[in-house]
Amino acid sequence: MKMSENNDYIQLPPLKKDTPSDVVAFMWEYMKVPENSREKVKNLIKAVHENDVKLDYKAPKLYDVIQKEEIADFEEVMRKTIVDIVSEASGVACWVYVQKYVNHKTLEEMLQKWSGAGQFIIVMNTWFERLMNS
Repeated sequence: MKMSENNDYIQLPPLKKDTPSDVVAFMWEYMKVPENSREKVKNLIKAVHENDVKLDYKAPKLYDVIQKEEIADFEEVMRKTIVDIVSEASGVACWVYVQKYVNHKTLEEMLQKWSGAGQFIIVMNTWFERLMNS
């Protein structure tokens, strides 16, 4: 594993396909640690693993780091945004289902009818085909 001199890029070694995602995520975070601190981190991890060392560290809760009042507006906007995204995605998914299975439209016909949602229509069409054929 090597980082470029300017620390803009991270290069992980080739990994097996079945490498657990949490291991990959940990490796990714480890590579973000400054090179001069990696040995210390690695030794600490080894000590924890080999000697069953218990660390007193507890990750801070979000509101221990940032006051709730400071991010209340952001939380509300994000909550509304997520609701809008889920609602819109559900609406397009229903539309694709009705067009495909009730109105018997082809993918090309659906794309012509609603060109602005092209990528999502393709994804939903593929997903429905896999779901219905399994």
